[in-house]
This record gives sequence, C-alpha cells and structure tokens, in this order.
Amino acid sequence: MDKLTVWQKRLSLSALCFAFLVIVLGALTRLIDAGLGCPDWPGCYGHLTVIGAEQDQFLKWAYPQTPLVSYKAWAEMLHRYCAGLLSLLILSLATVLGIRFVREKRAAFLVLLLTLLALVVYQIMLGRWTVTLQLLPSIVTQHLLGGFLTIALLGLCYCHTSLKTDSTFYLKNEFVWGLIGTILLLVQIFLGAWTSTHYAALSCEAFPFCNEIDINMPFAWQEAFQWQTPIGLNYEGGLLSETARQTIQMVHRIGAAVVFLYWFVFFLMVNYKLKPKVLKNLYLVLILLLIQFALGIANAVFSLPLVVAVLHNVAAALLLLSAVFLTWQLANNKKVNSCKQ
Repeated sequence: MDKLTVWQKRLSLSALCFAFLVIVLGALTRLIDAGLGCPDWPGCYGHLTVIGAEQDQFLKWAYPQTPLVSYKAWAEMLHRYCAGLLSLLILSLATVLGIRFVREKRAAFLVLLLTLLALVVYQIMLGRWTVTLQLLPSIVTQHLLGGFLTIALLGLCYCHTSLKTDSTFYLKNEFVWGLIGTILLLVQIFLGAWTSTHYAALSCEAFPFCNEIDINMPFAWQEAFQWQTPIGLNYEGGLLSETARQTIQMVHRIGAAVVFLYWFVFFLMVNYKLKPKVLKNLYLVLILLLIQFALGIANAVFSLPLVVAVLHNVAAALLLLSAVFLTWQLANNKKVNSCKQ
C-alpha cells in the first residue's frame, strides 16, 4: 500500500471518527435543551465565542426574551465548531478521493463524493434553520437524520480506501437483504429523531406498553405525524398533545421490534454460508441491536438519564455503520473478505 493510499485511509478514518464526535455533541446539546442556547447563527448573541457574549454588558437589552445560559451556549457553540471542522475534513477528503477516482474513471464513487458534499451543504443550512426557525420539528428531524447519513457515507468512503482489490458489485440475495436491513435502520433512526424533536421520549413510562393499566391506549396518528407545522412558534419542549407523543413513542418501539426481527431472520437464513469475517460483522449488528434495546428500555424505566440517552445515540450510529460495512462486504463477497474496521 503506497503512502498516498495510507494517507487517504487515515483521512477518511479521521473524518469518520470526527463525525461520531459531532453526533455525540449534537445529542448532548439536544438532551440538555441547548438547541437554542445561542438564538442567532452562526455566532452566539452576536459574538463569535461565548466568552464575548458573556462579557457583553448590553446583552440583556439586545436579547431580552432569550437570556444567556452559559453552559447551554457553550454546548451549542462547541457543536457548531466541531461541525465546521468536520465540514473542512470532508471537503479535504472529497478533494483527495475525487482526484483519485477521476484518474481511475470510477464514476459511481464520484457520485458518492458529490452526494456527501451536497449533504454537508444541506446540513449547514439545516443547522441554521434549526435555530432561526426555533427547533421546527421537520427541520430538526432532517438535521438529525442527516448526521447519521453523513456517517453512513463516510463509512463507504472508508471502505473504498481500505479495499485490497477492485470492488465489483454483485447483486446477490444476501446483499439485497443487507441493503433492505440498512434502509430499515435508517427508517428507525428517523422515528427516533421524530421522537426526540417532539420531546416524546418520556411520554411512555411503562414498558413494553405505554400504560401498564390500560394497554388499549388511544392513538393520534394525524397529529403525531404531521410534517408541516406552523412557522414562528418556539418548539422547545414540544407542542403536541400527550396522546400524540405517546403515539410517536409506541411507533418507535414497534419499529425497533420490526428491525430486530428482520435482522434475526436474516441471520438464521445466511449464517451457515457466510465467510467468517462477514459473519463476524453480522454478529456485531445483532449485538448492537440488543444493546440498543437495553438502552431504550433503560431510557423509559429510568426517565431518560443523560448518559444512557447519549449512549443510545452513539449505539445507533455504530449500528448503522456496522450495517453499512456488512452490506459492503456482502456486495464484494467474491473478491473481498472484509472492509477493515
């Protein structure tokens, strides 16, 4: 492996790790209700740093409706700083890999890089709108989902830089199963984001049902999954009825059961014919699914502890990345045993 390839691999791995950091900071910012810790964008109360805002003697007159809370402002700005650095890393990675793929005439990989760059630009816009539209659920949900999509695409870039042979895709049954499973995970992540942006995580204190006394709970489907909501309102804390929030929470739980059942059936169907290194990654997906179940139950039973809630986001990112790696392995099973992790 030449020095340029090693450098490309390290750059893609650095971007991937930094994306995880941004996911963690984003989850922490959201969970401590710091999404509006700085009411303007890209600065904080008209300053580039929180220190400048804290030293501004006229701040309370300039922003009378949103007083400065230092720890929330620091959490929000740290998230923004790291997201900015991640954007620069991705731009560098796309430039380096883009030159390589143009020379090698690998059009599919160029499409991947362009998609990644477009996603980064859209994420920056969503970050701005998250603040200016005061946590509008449809915007925040897209922003959260975009973070996970960024990790998935960076995972593919890492696979590209880690392969030992040419990557010719083979449309096999196992690959299709893996691809569908990955898509189901993304749908479940969307439901988790929708739950978070509507502050529905604590709407059901019992498990597995919302209420231990009455399992025949009412559902408010139209209110719970209304995409277009009024602009101009402050959505911090959530504005839906308790019934709508319980509906969102239960759909998220049902989705988790469906995803786990799908991957378990997939394991039973293919475990006997997969190569050991590929099977190892499938085991990892199942283990992470079990961990996610445990963390989800702990969130409900122990009223959303901060550490557990953050770990729930981290495990979701690891789960998605493992599914992406596995699907890549299944697509390249004839030539490549595994994507180095």
